[in-house]
Amino acid sequence: MIEQQLSKKLMCIVVRGGIEIWLEKDRIKKLSAELLSLKENRLIEIEGEGEMVNTADMVGIFTPQTMEDSIRRKNGQWKDRNGKWHNRGDRVCHNCSNVVPFGMKCGNCG
Repeated sequence: MIEQQLSKKLMCIVVRGGIEIWLEKDRIKKLSAELLSLKENRLIEIEGEGEMVNTADMVGIFTPQTMEDSIRRKNGQWKDRNGKWHNRGDRVCHNCSNVVPFGMKCGNCG
């Protein structure tokens, strides 16, 4: 996913069932305009892909950063106040506020 981001600006359409459809941002803009003009749910074609999606099954259109954050949370990671990710079980020391890895004691407070 990160390699794709370097070459093209991508966004992700998430459909119920966890299906992810990654498209270039300009194609997403065209699709978004079409979606906003719809008065009811219906099948739409994903431009150039030859696939049809029921708009009622669309969860949303998300940036790569939002998708990465979601995957990290599903894998049990959490983000601290400074925006740094930590693994499940890591904790914040109550005395010095350092993040302590699971099963370890704080190196500052002992």
